[in-house]
Amino acid sequence: MTPASQDEVTSLVNTPSYDLDGEFDWSETLQGLVLGSFSYGYIITQVVGGRLAERYGAKWVFGVSILSGGVANLLTPTAARLHYGVLIALRAMQGFFQGVTWPSMHACLAQWIPPLERPSFVAFVYFGTALGTAVTLPLCGLIIHTMGWAAAFYVTGSVSLIWCLMWFSAMHSKPAHHPRISREELQYIENAIRSSGTSSKGPPRIPWKNIATSLPVWAIIICDMGNTWGISLLSKQLPTFMKNILGFNITMNGFLSALPFLSRYLGGITISVLSRWILKHGYLSIINTRRVFSAISQLVPAVMLVGLIHTGCNSVAIVAIICIAFFFNGAVSSGHIINHHDIAPNFSGTLYGINNTLSSILTFIVPVVTGVLIDGQQTLGQWRKAFWICVPMYVVGELFFLFFLSGTVQPWNSSEPETPALTPLTTTVDTSEIIQNKHDNPNYKL
Repeated sequence: MTPASQDEVTSLVNTPSYDLDGEFDWSETLQGLVLGSFSYGYIITQVVGGRLAERYGAKWVFGVSILSGGVANLLTPTAARLHYGVLIALRAMQGFFQGVTWPSMHACLAQWIPPLERPSFVAFVYFGTALGTAVTLPLCGLIIHTMGWAAAFYVTGSVSLIWCLMWFSAMHSKPAHHPRISREELQYIENAIRSSGTSSKGPPRIPWKNIATSLPVWAIIICDMGNTWGISLLSKQLPTFMKNILGFNITMNGFLSALPFLSRYLGGITISVLSRWILKHGYLSIINTRRVFSAISQLVPAVMLVGLIHTGCNSVAIVAIICIAFFFNGAVSSGHIINHHDIAPNFSGTLYGINNTLSSILTFIVPVVTGVLIDGQQTLGQWRKAFWICVPMYVVGELFFLFFLSGTVQPWNSSEPETPALTPLTTTVDTSEIIQNKHDNPNYKL
């Protein structure tokens, strides 16, 4: 299971007033500390994970991160029963190992996926976390109801270990390492990724000064921090809100809490297909495509949250509003999330690691802030304060991105001459036609 869906198990179990077993009497503030502890370790290994995957491939970096998550889930019930401090330490260690997950996948994407396919890959694969959460929440609700809360961690931990067996046996870090790839597919992938700016000689040294002073890099980071605040609040605190404000029991809570994540998965897939079609036919340039879909992903949820704040306790309307917000937030797959590959594919893992390090700071601040706001006052008025904070976070982050993003490969991406970026991303020329021309005529220039 992914880090996100594993974390949702803890979120569901920690829902206040959950009293099927009555094993723990934790305040909202303490629950916020437990939920946030994953991020204490998570922020440490982001950059390291991205760089390791750039240099050595994602197979082992990503695989070990998921393996560690499975083991940690199996140990969670024992840790919780010993002392909440032990649980906090375990979750921090789990976060430490799983901090490499997303940066390593970003590096893998640069090696395996042609540019036009990347938004769809992000939607189908990255947003598999949303699908995993959509499955995990109702499944764990049923497991907790029938077998007790500890069984939820045993089941999800076991599923993670089974998945690892399949990953290590089937995954290869680069297309050239795959023993069963066809020559045609290998040629297509390698020509496409080289033309987009990915180095054929391994990753160059990291240009730290250039990265630190790059406005396009900071545009991605600031936008993602705003997005992370909203997603962290809605994902980690949603079961609590549905239990205490909307009055749903643990089973119904699990099913309804899953709907927004399913909506985000479907939204990401739908919008990524539209994005690919727009780019392939040259209706918008890369930079304007990123602008349009990033704006959709951030501003629509901001508007929906304002609507939620004024909805009252109408449970049907609240669930519908949150689902709509998550559906359009799926547009991040064609917005700022993929923009690392537009500006510096050689350092996409490292950039994502830097990005996620700074954004992840918010993932342990959000539960604590929410816990302080709500502590002992489970009322709609207090929750409205938490939701209001999200609105400027979304809007300010998006405005910064719109002003300072870039859609072209930055000069510091490579220390060696590289083939220019793929023409079909901004014109109507077909990718396969370019690759065929290069194959027939070695001197062909894009």
